[in-house]
Amino acid sequence: MREFKYITIDGNTPYERGKQHGEAARELIGLGLDRYHRKFKAPWETVREKAERYVEFLTADYSDLLDEIRGIGDGAGVDFEDMMVLNTRYELSKFPFAKECTTFAVLPDASENRHVYLGMNWDNARWMQDSSLLFHVNEQNGIRYFCMTEAGQLIRHGFNNFGVGIVTNNLDSKADTDGVGVPTNFMRRRVITSRSMEEAVDHIVSAPRAVSCNLMIGSENGTIDLEVNPKYDIRIIPDNGILTHANHFRVHRELEKDFDQAFFRDVRLYSLLERRRGSINPEFIQDCLKDHYRENPESGEAVCNHDERWAVTIASQIYDLTAKEAFVCCGNPCEGTYRHYSL
Repeated sequence: MREFKYITIDGNTPYERGKQHGEAARELIGLGLDRYHRKFKAPWETVREKAERYVEFLTADYSDLLDEIRGIGDGAGVDFEDMMVLNTRYELSKFPFAKECTTFAVLPDASENRHVYLGMNWDNARWMQDSSLLFHVNEQNGIRYFCMTEAGQLIRHGFNNFGVGIVTNNLDSKADTDGVGVPTNFMRRRVITSRSMEEAVDHIVSAPRAVSCNLMIGSENGTIDLEVNPKYDIRIIPDNGILTHANHFRVHRELEKDFDQAFFRDVRLYSLLERRRGSINPEFIQDCLKDHYRENPESGEAVCNHDERWAVTIASQIYDLTAKEAFVCCGNPCEGTYRHYSL
């Protein structure tokens, strides 16, 4: 069975940690950049120029993360501008919109052992599976975290030793623009180094944004979902200890740019988890994430996605925020094995 490359990082400074990342993931970073060269329709220099627009905007409040990106580039032997493309790829690829991911949270009153669980099926182009990896990071300042990301990116999803975790969904709203805001990779990274859910939420709602994104943040003390767009941040709380989300606005439907079958997956996952409310455990969650039921057989969408036309499940992740451990499957969970990781 396939599994993701696993890297340990323990540098004292952002640049040192970035350089360790770049050196360890050099081959995967090169592979990812090659695929993005093919993905973007515009000339690569134009793509780089769009990514460079963010640098001046980020310098005041995110200079540490820019230093880490420089370190990644130096470690991998890649230009800083190319690394900025990787770390703004969500924003740069918003037009056209691509659907990504089904996320969930389970709180103590719904779980078998009164633990908090957070996780997702990450859906995207199959080739991203080949250029993604797992990290165990010790920042040498009291912060340690486990995360999954595309090689060269700051982070996509994960959790830390304070029991704070994050998973995300793509959103597409009428308010989205191709202007400059705080990239989602930078917001996610601030979350993964937060010492409380309150601190994590503050990083999200205080960040100026140009595009929409859904960020589900969990901690040992609770979970909240933030549907953010350039104008609003909308908060959703669990329903009887369970929270699910996919690629649509649940609260203000009028923000939705295009209505599609993405309305189905979160409802389906909620209904599956609800069957074992009060006795949900990682094994049951794994079974739920393998679900293939499709509301519309023509759409191809399911919680466990195999639709090569737009996206497949490239990773399935379950984070136990109470025990500080993860269960991660490379590729579709119906075909793979969940591997256990401890922070």
